[in-house]
Amino acid sequence: MYDATVGAGAFPDDEIRRAFRRLVRLVGQLEPHLHAGLNVSLSEVMALGELSEVEGLSQHELAQLLGLEKSTVSRLAAGLERRGWVSRRRDPANRRYFQLKLTDSGRASAERIGRELQAHHQRILAGMTGEEQRSLLTGLAALSRVLDADLRPRTPS
Repeated sequence: MYDATVGAGAFPDDEIRRAFRRLVRLVGQLEPHLHAGLNVSLSEVMALGELSEVEGLSQHELAQLLGLEKSTVSRLAAGLERRGWVSRRRDPANRRYFQLKLTDSGRASAERIGRELQAHHQRILAGMTGEEQRSLLTGLAALSRVLDADLRPRTPS
């Protein structure tokens, strides 16, 4: 079923790469774009989503949740702070860490974006049969499981 043919270049020319490339291009994830009238990047959307589910997070915790480097999350948090969406304060329990909390404006933006994403997902799923929806969710869960195992640091045996 899976064809891992190597193309003329160094990159594999296989089903997985073609599918991911097409999905990324179709949803425009490589560039910031409009969500609920707000021009935001995927990392900003993901950060707002994570922060909207909790009272606050350290930058370190957010980095772990998003799978991003500390320096990347530091720039991300600074950008969210400039937009007025996040407050950053030193963690009193550990001065090496910043605590991040959504501001009222950040929470309102996260809610707007979240509502638009939910409606978008419903439109997408409405174009699929129930069986296709179940297959998609099963496949995505399996892919996440395998990627998680593959990306975990390996201990020497």
